Amino acid sequence: MSESGKNQSMRPRLRVGFILASHFTLTAFASFVDVLRLSADEGDRSRQIACQWNVLASRQKPIVSSCGISVFSDMPLADPTSYDYLVVVGGLLDSGNRLDEESERFLRLAASKGVPLVGLCTGSFYLQRAGLMKGYQCCVSWFHHDDFLFQSEGMHPVSDQIYVVDRDRLTCSGGSSSAHLAAYLVEKHVGLAQARKSLRILIIDDVQTGDHAQPGMPLALTTSDELVRRCLTLMQQNMSAPWSVRKMATYLKVERRKIERHF
Repeated sequence: MSESGKNQSMRPRLRVGFILASHFTLTAFASFVDVLRLSADEGDRSRQIACQWNVLASRQKPIVSSCGISVFSDMPLADPTSYDYLVVVGGLLDSGNRLDEESERFLRLAASKGVPLVGLCTGSFYLQRAGLMKGYQCCVSWFHHDDFLFQSEGMHPVSDQIYVVDRDRLTCSGGSSSAHLAAYLVEKHVGLAQARKSLRILIIDDVQTGDHAQPGMPLALTTSDELVRRCLTLMQQNMSAPWSVRKMATYLKVERRKIERHF
């Protein structure tokens, strides 16, 4: 094999840059990066072969998570096209849910160059505040659904499924859904076997697609039916102005009779 061929074969198939908000959610970050780590190498050696990742920041100082554990960046904000995806890990909403100016400029530059942007947990809030979600659907946790409506007039977040892929914007509700979104990207760029291997090592049973229902608030009624769970989540979110079955069917893109049959 020629030298150029060797270099091409050694190039990571999935390159991810992380931007961590102040008081970011450690679980969302750790879940996503661990799927990359376990997919990047054979066994559990954690070498960055098939996948590569960096924590990016405008300043070299500790970034404190919501639980108090700090993470240091290992790369400056340089060329966004060095990455296949840039991932914003959101934090506590009372921390201002806005990134520093340099980070927002970097993300806008990335968007202008066609680099896909990812929002984990409340990361969608930060992308929206930076003006990068206009015309896109985004996923928000059921827990923050009303907060997003309050802060983002005119937008209608998706809170009945675990993640949303809308062209070059990918957003998820946080927690374990971050692992499933990472697995989706690993499957797309590296392979299904590597994605499933990562989730199994993390003791996560199966790969879940984006339309898998969020758990939602505890209810007296429980079901394993995905369609019914999504309907129950919509009902919870619209208690003050209940939706009709027809409106839910239109939103979920299914026939009304299908909802009735599943219930």
